[in-house]
Order: sequence, then C-alpha cells, then structure tokens
Amino acid sequence: MVDRVFDVDKMLKDEGAQVTEPYYQQSVLVYEQFYEKYLSVPGCMHFALNYDGVFDRKGFYGQARGVARQMERMGGASQVLEVGCGKGLNTIRLAQDHPDVSFTGLDLLPAHVEKARGRAADLGNASFVQGSFEPLPDDLNGFDLAFGVETLCYSVDLDAVCQSLARALRPGGRVVIFDCFLNERDGTHSQDMLLATRLLEVGWGISQGYRTPARWVEAMERAGLALHWDYDETAHILPNLRKLQDYSVRFYNDWKVRLQARILPTLGQRNAVTALLMPYLFEGAEDDEASPPGVSYRRMVFRKPVAA
Repeated sequence: MVDRVFDVDKMLKDEGAQVTEPYYQQSVLVYEQFYEKYLSVPGCMHFALNYDGVFDRKGFYGQARGVARQMERMGGASQVLEVGCGKGLNTIRLAQDHPDVSFTGLDLLPAHVEKARGRAADLGNASFVQGSFEPLPDDLNGFDLAFGVETLCYSVDLDAVCQSLARALRPGGRVVIFDCFLNERDGTHSQDMLLATRLLEVGWGISQGYRTPARWVEAMERAGLALHWDYDETAHILPNLRKLQDYSVRFYNDWKVRLQARILPTLGQRNAVTALLMPYLFEGAEDDEASPPGVSYRRMVFRKPVAA
C-alpha cells in the first residue's frame, strides 16, 4: 500500500536528510486540522497513554502526569525545563497544576513558541523560548528536572545532547524521556520489519535513525548521568496507534481522500505512511512474516549525582 501511493524507493532516498524543522512546518495542517481536531486535544503533538487499553483523550496528559510523579519522588522541584515543547501542552498542564514551580519550554520552531505563549498568557509560572536543544542555550541552566516528549529522538549528536542536558541540571536533578527507541537487532526481525522501521524514520524525519535504549544509557553515562528507571510504555500507546491506522486506511483506499491530501506538502503527506505502519512496528507480526517489534515506546529517567 505504501509503495503504491508513495514509492518506497523514492522515500528511502531521503534517509539521513536533516528535515526536522521542514517536517513540522509541512505537517501543520495534519496536526491542527486532523490530529488535534479528531483525535487528540488542542496543542497536542504526541501519543496518548491509555493504561486500561481503551483509547481516551485524557491519555494525552499521561506524559505530564509521569513528569509530575518524578517531581514528587525527588521531593519537589522549583525549576523545570521541557525540551522540544511544541505548542506547550505539557508545560502548560504542569504549570497549571504546580503554581509554585517555574516551568520553561524550549522549541525549535518560532510558530510553536508563539502559540505556546498565547495559550499560557495567563500563567505567570510558564515561559517559552525559541531555540535548539542541540545544544541548549547557555542561559538555560539550574533546573531540577528536564524532560522531553517524543523529541530527543531527533538528536544528531547524541553525546552532545546528553552533555548539554547534564550541564543544565542541578546536582541531584533528573532527565525524563518519553520517546521511541530502536529494539535490539538479534537477527530475528523480518525484512519487512526492518524496512518498515526505515520508513518510519524517514516519514518522521529522524535523520540518524532511532537508537536503542542501551545507546542512550551509554551516552548519558558518558555525560555523568545514571539510569534511574526504564519502563516500556509500548502497550499503552497502542490504542492511539490503532486509531491512527484506521484513519490512514481510508487515505489508501479512497482516491477522494488522497486527492484532498494533495494540498499537503510531501513531508506532511508522509504522516499517512507512519500512521499505517505504527501498530505493526510496535506490536510485531505473528503471520508468515513473523517478527518481533521493530521499535518500542519507553519512559526513561536519568539522575545527576548529588556530588557532581
């Protein structure tokens, strides 16, 4: 289906291309006129976490709740940073729930920052800055906790990013990551699964490809941060992924829907590729082409030593 509509070989020619900013610019209509309108909540650009296995929009606040729990477990926080904050959904939700904590959101796109600032106009404890986390601006430091939701996968220089995050933390601080990770390759993945993983990376503009959890742990350790917690959240995003796949099937099977989608730029249209493939990629296959999942969705927490 993907090959018929998008030409797989043509897509794969874009492997390794640095298109993070163009991808989000070209996907504005996809997020605002489809994802936010029919599935998620205003300002949301990530997956829902539905722990009971049933899709519910409340799940889009699951990552923010997870960050809040880390704040509680570390005895509270006074300064919190979100990298790749998008339109500010998580930062704003946390700022509303924790009025005594100062939150800062950082995003690469000026349009995202402008929208986040507008949505947080009445919040005195939330601010937004335009810039890259690779590296973080020098004046962003002294944080008790830094977190990223489905954004650090875009890191080009993994070591530099980890070192930048470590620098921004106070001793005893934590980094919380909700993101997609490459599952270890042990020779049991089918060729279809390997190909689908590559198409997912191209479709979302992940230029360096997804990294395994082990690679993240190694890079964080080199930066002086220790793994505190690694939790596989894959099962909890599946209800969301299946909803997306249902919508994408209509795109492939209805020429009228495809005709309407032609108003989207190339990178925006490729969201139909990722939406179709994600349940297969995260669940694996048990048919004639049996294969373990190609990727997983995890929550990883790292700590900076108090004596650092």
